[in-house]
Amino acid sequence: MLKSTSGWNSSGNGTDAFGFSALPVGLRYNLGDYYNEGRLAGFWSSTENGSYSAYGMGLGSDIDGAGLGDYYKDYGFSVRCVKD
Repeated sequence: MLKSTSGWNSSGNGTDAFGFSALPVGLRYNLGDYYNEGRLAGFWSSTENGSYSAYGMGLGSDIDGAGLGDYYKDYGFSVRCVKD
C-alpha cells in the first residue's frame, strides 16, 4: 500500500493507497556497496536504539507488508520528511 504503482521488479508494484509512492532505490551497506535496486526500499525512522543503531522500515518487491528492524546508523536508507 506504500509502494509506487510502477518501478518495482518481479511484478512487485504496489497500490500507493496512501500517496507515499515508495520507489525501489535499493540500500547501501556501511562499506559503501549498493544493492537490490529495483527490489528494495529502506527508510529511516526518527527513533534511535542507542549510539550505533536506529529503527527503519523496509519494503520489498516480493512481499506485501513492511518490515521493521534495527540497523546500524552507517547504513544508507532513504529519508522521508513529513510536514506536520
